[in-house]
Amino acid sequence: MQLYRLKYEKPEVFEQIKYSLHLPQYLSYLVSYKPCSDITSIGCHTNLWDFQKNDYHQWVYAEGIDKKLAPVCSYDETTKAIFPGNNYLVGIGLHDSSAALIPYMVNFQEPFVLLSTGTWCISLNPFNNSPLTNEELKQDCLCYLHYQGKPVKASRLFAGPAYEEGMKRIADFFNKDVIKYRNIEFNPDIAAALNKNEKISKQNFPQTDLSVFTTDSEAYHYLMLDIIKQQVRSTQLVLNGSPVKRLFVDGGFSRNAVYMNLLAMAFPQLEVYAASMAQATALGAALAIHSSWNKKPLPNTLIRLQYYSAAQTAWV
Repeated sequence: MQLYRLKYEKPEVFEQIKYSLHLPQYLSYLVSYKPCSDITSIGCHTNLWDFQKNDYHQWVYAEGIDKKLAPVCSYDETTKAIFPGNNYLVGIGLHDSSAALIPYMVNFQEPFVLLSTGTWCISLNPFNNSPLTNEELKQDCLCYLHYQGKPVKASRLFAGPAYEEGMKRIADFFNKDVIKYRNIEFNPDIAAALNKNEKISKQNFPQTDLSVFTTDSEAYHYLMLDIIKQQVRSTQLVLNGSPVKRLFVDGGFSRNAVYMNLLAMAFPQLEVYAASMAQATALGAALAIHSSWNKKPLPNTLIRLQYYSAAQTAWV
């Protein structure tokens, strides 16, 4: 869209452009001098890609934007670095969320959804190829392209800030240190009681009077119940119509026992795992060009998983 703006607001600048690169490809260009485009960067909600035609949108051709975009290169293509006296090979660069998905796609063949948590909690389903509907778009769904060029249906929830604000509100009300809630244990009895309390359970956490809770642990569990309720709605959007049996959770909430147990209870039909992996984005980018720099087989210990069973924590 910046190119579109330049064409009409600063045509003299637009005419001087040879190629406009996405950020990962620009970084690759700095050390390879090879201009290229990458399918994951093109497909990450840029308005450039027609997922049904599997090609640039018609508007891209109609506006001449395609002539300003570098040739599309394969995810596993490498080029020699320009530094004198070295033999480093440089990949083309990948979109960060798409790269973080690669270790899971390499390690697991059965259909899964990856729930990447943090500021945004993004549900990524590489096994849902159905076109986005108007209703899904209204609910903040979008499509990515994974490194092999196939659609990844995604939904997102702005849960990180809601969690941080909720924790601070609880800590202030109960005069506790907010650090306490970083490692709080899951209490199924508290969760069950809150779930059965119709007066409380019908309210969203921000509107709930904290004086209705006897302890800060109760308030914290209710905060997490409220977030999980929203998360279920968001993740369900990408689950519909797909054969997914596993849900992998990485990022900050994967280390939260209350969140993980409640999530497992909310999705009893799925195997729910907390996934732990160092530098997932960088690792995924390295795996994409693995054959160019590493002749060893891929280790099967890249991802550490912790299983959360709905049956172990379910309430009656």
